[in-house]
Amino acid sequence: MTAPQHLGLMGIFAHPDDESFGLAGTMARATRTGHPVAIVCATRGEEGQIADPALATPETLGQVREHELRNACAAVGVHDVTFLDYIDGHLAEAPAEEVVAKIVAQVRRFRPAVVATFDPKGGYGHVDHMAIHRLTLAGVQKAADILYHPELGAPHRVRKVYYTAIPREGLMQMVEAARAQGRDFVPGGDEATIPVEEMGVPMADITTIITLDDDEFAAKQRAMRAHATQMPPDNPFVSSPPEQLRQMMGTEYLQLVPPPISDGDFPVPERDIFEGL
Repeated sequence: MTAPQHLGLMGIFAHPDDESFGLAGTMARATRTGHPVAIVCATRGEEGQIADPALATPETLGQVREHELRNACAAVGVHDVTFLDYIDGHLAEAPAEEVVAKIVAQVRRFRPAVVATFDPKGGYGHVDHMAIHRLTLAGVQKAADILYHPELGAPHRVRKVYYTAIPREGLMQMVEAARAQGRDFVPGGDEATIPVEEMGVPMADITTIITLDDDEFAAKQRAMRAHATQMPPDNPFVSSPPEQLRQMMGTEYLQLVPPPISDGDFPVPERDIFEGL
């Protein structure tokens, strides 16, 4: 099956690995069915963890994580990867108009039908995630404006915009299970800035549930494992048995943004991001 070239997907995120945890299976499905996919990453994750000192040093981490992102994307059939060259942890301090212009240039270049980014709270309140959410929405709107920087390319209207969504109810189950075992589990760890009870997206607000088949799930696992610097041995995505991992990561959840951000009211619930296009 070959999809029309204009029905492409662009993911716009803050760090390498953001795309794999929230969207890799959807990306694998898109490329497998002929939809072009591109990833735009605001930073190289220079301030991230280093799971194994043999993999990187603080000085080389950004370069290593760029390589990891390219490998992760290749695992799901994506080779169009762009970095906006901002610094991990400081995206909110970057000149907003400059970042928006860079996003506009990428949207007008690739001309996606669908764009995906973080929800307003960035999953768990990560400041970079919340910043790329705001900047992406501004970029999507400006990209369609015929008067906005015509030198950045011909205007383009994105049809559907999605937030990657972590179901709040599932997060709370994980937190409560940890507490029952005497552990204090906080999603996002030190990077969380909001109460646990406000993290994620309520199931009632999730519009799009994508159940991955075996090939899509295997591709997603390869993409996640490509981010080796971010995968210490005790990470549940490394240490969990296969059936538990499938339960945690075998379904992807998205929230379709209503107009005027998306270009119209599309019927929901839905099982695929290209429904209605």
